Amino acid sequence: MAKNVESQADQYFNVYAELSKTLRTWLVAYGIGAPIVLLTNAGFSAVIRKAGDSKYIAGAFLVGVAAQVALAAINKVSMWALYYGETQPAYKMTRRFKFAHLVSETFAIDLLLDLGTIIGFAWATWAAFRIAA
Repeated sequence: MAKNVESQADQYFNVYAELSKTLRTWLVAYGIGAPIVLLTNAGFSAVIRKAGDSKYIAGAFLVGVAAQVALAAINKVSMWALYYGETQPAYKMTRRFKFAHLVSETFAIDLLLDLGTIIGFAWATWAAFRIAA
């Protein structure tokens, strides 16, 4: 009787997928939650607005959340194309499939958007606390 044994690659991918989902969830939650906390605290909000940096701080959070939503959409579309190619073999010959395959293998897209989001959020948080301190 053969056991259903996951390959080492499958194990790594499963951990990667879980961590990726967790990171994206935290980034979007922080990118939405932090500005809400800043805006709903009257004293904090007034100080940030008075300093004139509120547009940049809000913009950094908005761009970070948008980057994460865009990344999720890019990955979703790529995965759909790969799935469709597996169900319709002729689709694998199209440029759309080949492009989706290239995107799915380009880790730099995820890395750059995640790092950009983290750097933007870190700057916005630091800027808000620097102003309020």
